[in-house]
Amino acid sequence: MVDALAAAPAFALSWSGLSAPSRVWSTSTQRQRSTPSGTLCAISALCAISVVRPARRGSLRATKDDAPKVVLMGDSILDNFYWLQTPKRHLRVRLREQLANSRNAKVRQLQCVNLAVDQMTTFDFAERKASDNPWDVYAKARQQVDFEDDEDKEYAVDSDGVIRSVEHLKRLSNVQWVVLSLGGNDVYLNPSVKSKLVGSLLPPMEEQRKEVAEEFAQRLKTAVEQVRKAQPGASLVLVVPYQPHEEFSLLMGAPINDEGKRIYGDILGDGTRVFERKILPELVNPMVMEMLALSRELKCPVIDLSQTLDPTCEEHYGTGEIGRVNELGVPWSGAEPSDVSCDFLARLVTHAVTQGPKPAVYRGRPRQEERGWTMTIREEKNDWIFAKDYRFGGKPAMRKKQGDGGAPPMFKLGALDSFLLGAGVVILVNVVLIAQGNSPLGFDRTEFEQRLEVQGFKAKSG
Repeated sequence: MVDALAAAPAFALSWSGLSAPSRVWSTSTQRQRSTPSGTLCAISALCAISVVRPARRGSLRATKDDAPKVVLMGDSILDNFYWLQTPKRHLRVRLREQLANSRNAKVRQLQCVNLAVDQMTTFDFAERKASDNPWDVYAKARQQVDFEDDEDKEYAVDSDGVIRSVEHLKRLSNVQWVVLSLGGNDVYLNPSVKSKLVGSLLPPMEEQRKEVAEEFAQRLKTAVEQVRKAQPGASLVLVVPYQPHEEFSLLMGAPINDEGKRIYGDILGDGTRVFERKILPELVNPMVMEMLALSRELKCPVIDLSQTLDPTCEEHYGTGEIGRVNELGVPWSGAEPSDVSCDFLARLVTHAVTQGPKPAVYRGRPRQEERGWTMTIREEKNDWIFAKDYRFGGKPAMRKKQGDGGAPPMFKLGALDSFLLGAGVVILVNVVLIAQGNSPLGFDRTEFEQRLEVQGFKAKSG
């Protein structure tokens, strides 16, 4: 294995790909054992900036020294304790152990600080208020876990009850790397983003997918600019989120009951899960492409979890098994990391830091063996060739036969059939949301009719 750490610090972010020249490294991980218990929640994020206020006592107690640091920022991909079978063995702990075991002396010196908070988005990355995006369930859960370090007991929250991640980053000394995971919660939690993506299934509204990606790119760039301004000497690592497990629906959740036990015969839920599995890569791929473009611009590495976690393997998600509950009473979730995949991520981050800042995409190839899980790390150069063939989740993107280089339509149907299918999907989504007591997704009739007319779908008046 090659060990090379650039002298300059770095950042890390979550989502991405596959392609051209590649290198391969091999690592292994032993299976962890622990106990069960049950509950449920969600994903990732970033944006603005604000006034500096003193942090609550103890929130950064263990991070005031001058040791070189890797800082985790963003969502539950990095702040994952709540969902694990063994919450005390969360990412900050595992990453610290991986760094300490590195062959590279500079890497071994790195300490790990967590500023990530579950459910973070690009909309509230710089300033997150509990009234808009609460985190109390995770804060209370942290008090219940028997962490070895006091810094893991609390989030870095200002005295006025607001989380200002960028301001807390600014107060840290000797930050070498920032690992940034944002985007997943933008899709999962923001009604406007969700509405546009679902609406984009209608043929006249497909352009909304590109609009969502461009708007996400602007918010992500703003977040990155704020991070770089707070720590000019640090390097960046971006993280591409994973695909949810095939048994998990962003609308219907996991196939479990109120006690966290697995249920069968959920016809509506199972149908929704199958359909989401087909369409999700197409809906979010433009957002990932923007992330890859930003990585090329910044010359920073990307960790692609969408091509690392196996969406057919329960052990890569949540408590590791549908029906298993952890010590906090939290059940399995197919949209959160597990003990096993947390270890994968710690190894990928350590590898990225060791290799230094460069426009590369790293993904793992896990393999389950008798002694536990092993993982080969693959490196791809993030260039235009890689981007041309990239697809979220790893399957190669097909091209239109006509030859404009774009991806083909999701469904090979006529205009009317395609319209009816898209409309049916939108109606189904809203039925599910209403049945769950949520508000239906918005629909702008004027905009819809204008797009129909432009694309020739609307009948000409007599």
